Amino acid sequence: MATIDLKTREISPGAARESAPQVPDAVIKVDLDERAFAFPQGKQILQLHILAYRPQLVKIEATYAYNEARASHELFELPADDARELVRKLVETVYRATSSQVISRSTTLSITVVTNGYLLQMGDHESMREVFLSTGCIWRVCNGLARAVDFISPIASN
Repeated sequence: MATIDLKTREISPGAARESAPQVPDAVIKVDLDERAFAFPQGKQILQLHILAYRPQLVKIEATYAYNEARASHELFELPADDARELVRKLVETVYRATSSQVISRSTTLSITVVTNGYLLQMGDHESMREVFLSTGCIWRVCNGLARAVDFISPIASN
């Protein structure tokens, strides 16, 4: 579909395609339990969708149990290197039962061990997004993230 710039009266046939949402190369769906919540939305999360875009992007979206307010489904967006570091730190956090952080030029993410599970916090204080995950579903989340990272940028083995 062509678009017309009303000031210059120029027709640009490719502009509509550039603004269209990109289709992910892979979608990994991770079922959660009744103890998964997202804030500031204040909603229970039924399922995480980990969208892998080649060559270098991972998006994490949520399917909510209820969403009358029509809150955004997007939770996090990470470059491939930060997503790989998140997987490593998340597995390390679960095994050691200690909190950790992923800090890069584009990402600030903390993983906190809490009494009944894990708390993932991303963003600065003004736009903080939090996801509470129970101990029952954390390994499924680790595996889903690892699959997405391996899909978009596999590391060659020996």
